[in-house]
Amino acid sequence: MSALSAFNTQLIAFFDDMSETYPEEKDIKSAAEALKALKKMNPRMIHTKFMEVVHAEFKEPIARRDEEYLVKRAHEILNSQYSDMAFAFWIFDKHWKTMTEANKKHVWDYCNVLIVLAEKVT
Repeated sequence: MSALSAFNTQLIAFFDDMSETYPEEKDIKSAAEALKALKKMNPRMIHTKFMEVVHAEFKEPIARRDEEYLVKRAHEILNSQYSDMAFAFWIFDKHWKTMTEANKKHVWDYCNVLIVLAEKVT
């Protein structure tokens, strides 16, 4: 499996997992379906957007597990701009404060793996 394929598979798995955790949030399921379709049409575009929108600003806060920064920035981003990757921030904005510690760890682990995989794509 190529690094790009591994990255896309992991990102889709993250959205699928969040969709199962929050089934009432239909937008997450829609985002997962959109990513699956985009993976078939232009898988590199997903990576490019992730690098521009998520990696550039959030690599270090994710590595530090800086939830205060991520919650604050997620709220600002969701209220000021639209992005195809907006639902990655949505978890931090809407559900972070009520999420169990086990689920928070799960999200951090997904985020860290996504950063590592994204950096391996050439």
